[in-house]
Amino acid sequence: MHFNPYYNKQISIDQLDYITEENIQTTNINITSDKMYKEVRDFNDHMLEMQKKREVYARDFWKVLIFNIVAFLVLSYFILSFGVFDFIVSEKFSLCYKISKNISFCLAIYILVFLIFFLVVFLRKKYELKYSVGILLPAILINVCTIALIVPDFIFFRTLKKHHDAIKYDVGYPYFVPINMTFYNEEVMAKVKKNVKEYKFDDYKIDPDTEMGIPSLD
Repeated sequence: MHFNPYYNKQISIDQLDYITEENIQTTNINITSDKMYKEVRDFNDHMLEMQKKREVYARDFWKVLIFNIVAFLVLSYFILSFGVFDFIVSEKFSLCYKISKNISFCLAIYILVFLIFFLVVFLRKKYELKYSVGILLPAILINVCTIALIVPDFIFFRTLKKHHDAIKYDVGYPYFVPINMTFYNEEVMAKVKKNVKEYKFDDYKIDPDTEMGIPSLD
């Protein structure tokens, strides 16, 4: 697991004077003042820092997910081994098997528990221990070796939640994309540009007395 203690700043939409939610969604803003430019520049610097924190979270997310998938497959294979290998006394490892004597039933319940676990914790990002650890507790009744997964998960998800909390309340969540700046001033351009319909013939007519630099024939 990676720790990222530096740069603990977070920004909410209420703290921004010029940047709106629409600007963040479209990643574009037209700069019309020095103060607006400074806010957007600081905002973009903040987004780059938050991208680093998101990378730390994403890296740990995939590590924990892969660890749990591998552990689930190994523990499921262990259930399939009940009654197959002599050294495994199934009743000591599974209360479910002791009662039902049905490996398929135990495995189906085990898969259901883990399916709920993956959907709630990893898909909906519920990293609180009451979800990440609590959902797996019933699985101990099916396979007591699940404890070997719950113990490291207790540590992993506390760290993963810490990293996710460090970014999820920020205005740029989840991708933290900097805002592109344009410098188009509509009022100034309106004065500079003149509509074609406003031009008249007199604008192009030349006064006969105007010196055009044409040589005399005399």
